[in-house]
Amino acid sequence: MLKALIEFGLRRGERQTGENADFAREIYDAAPGGFWRFGFFIPMSRYRKVVPAEAFAVAKIAAVHAEDCGPCLQTAVNLATADGVAPEIIRAAVTRDLGALSERTRTAFEFAEAVVTRDIRSEELRPLIERWWGKAGVVELALVIAATRVFPTVKRALGHGQACSRVVIGRETVRAELPPPQAA
Repeated sequence: MLKALIEFGLRRGERQTGENADFAREIYDAAPGGFWRFGFFIPMSRYRKVVPAEAFAVAKIAAVHAEDCGPCLQTAVNLATADGVAPEIIRAAVTRDLGALSERTRTAFEFAEAVVTRDIRSEELRPLIERWWGKAGVVELALVIAATRVFPTVKRALGHGQACSRVVIGRETVRAELPPPQAA
């Protein structure tokens, strides 16, 4: 009975994200307790109250892209689309066409990218985010950056990760631009 409920939830998740959840099935089969703990990252990665959808989506894209996992990047794109983020904003984030983003959306992207690459620039960007969206906005971006990175890491460790190069946005396939190398 429990296994059937889990399968139902995984299939629903696959419909929402447009991506395969076999890695989650593998986690459940091998370590059910780990599966339940891993599941807490889903609501954490989607927690948003004050940051606009566009800024939240591009921060998620920047964070997951740093992990270089094609299916996870596609999931972030699909979730952004479902949240009503315009395809041109998603495309700009995926291709790193930051000039096409508004100042606040670009700052959210750059902040996420600086955090994941351990770039000191995150210290310069955090006060801007706090001024626009308060401490709650910084928290929301911190949570999405951290939680989003968990998925490609777990998938890669289990042998389900893939390098990304192309992402489908709407009906268009675009080449994903790799983030800059990590700072020392």
